[in-house]
Amino acid sequence: MNRIGIAVLFAVVSSMSAGPLPPRLQQQKLQDTVRPKAAARQSLVEDAVFAFYVKQFQQDAEVSPEVFAKILPFVDQFLQDRFQISQRRTRALNQLRQAINRGIGSDEELKRLVREFDAADGEFQANQQKFFNNVDPLLSARQQAKVRILQNMADNRIRQMLNAVQNNAGQRQGVAPAQSQD
Repeated sequence: MNRIGIAVLFAVVSSMSAGPLPPRLQQQKLQDTVRPKAAARQSLVEDAVFAFYVKQFQQDAEVSPEVFAKILPFVDQFLQDRFQISQRRTRALNQLRQAINRGIGSDEELKRLVREFDAADGEFQANQQKFFNNVDPLLSARQQAKVRILQNMADNRIRQMLNAVQNNAGQRQGVAPAQSQD
């Protein structure tokens, strides 16, 4: 994704999460924990997605500031792992596309690429389950349900934003964007 696309995504995510924080979340202690690993994050997109998840948790999960502070490291790890897994999945998918479109690759090579793609999908699901296993003990049954709804909604919204950015970039270049469901 080019820099313009990243900037557009960041602007969209920022505008979606704009607005004042609920008063109960404005405590200094909480603000100090909102970005525990920000220095480790390497891309603007990752930061924008992290900010989006944090904002949605603040708005939708109905957790106390103390619980929210305990959940944040799990959110951070979940998203970092998810980006790494998505990169592997996208790389495997692109290699599969190239092999099929060019008519190259032996059956063994194609099977290897399919295994890599399937492994990344499995890791994607395992990462999500690990996240739920980590946060569920901190939440009531109602909050657990809200987190699952939040997770689904956030995934869909982020996917829509990324597709919009990719479509805009493809239109500027006169090329149809690649379809991905990460």
